Amino acid sequence: MRKYVFWNIFLMLTVLSLGTVYGQGFTGPGSGTNARQVQTVTVSQARNLPDDSLVILTGTIVQSLGRERFMFRDSTGDITIEVDRNLWVLLDLSVNANDRVEIRGEIDIENRTAEIDVKYIKKL
Repeated sequence: MRKYVFWNIFLMLTVLSLGTVYGQGFTGPGSGTNARQVQTVTVSQARNLPDDSLVILTGTIVQSLGRERFMFRDSTGDITIEVDRNLWVLLDLSVNANDRVEIRGEIDIENRTAEIDVKYIKKL
């Protein structure tokens, strides 16, 4: 029973957090928000975006780099992505190097290297 309650709470919090990242609601006059734009980009373009930019990319996950890190590839290059273990479970998703995927996430720049912190992933 405890496990069931934990997963329900986790699911609810995850869905709510995804909504704050991508479902921005009303952003017009009087809303008091500075909505960030989500950009559909290539790996090459993503590497040059500022930290915390919201992005959508399409390509393949070609290799596990250990823990929650993977190498993502499109026709313009490779970039490291981080996918939380719980996201795979939550989405009931399994992919291999031949599967095309769409990832949605946030640019994370550390030590002058861009990575993508994945918030959502789907198999195409």
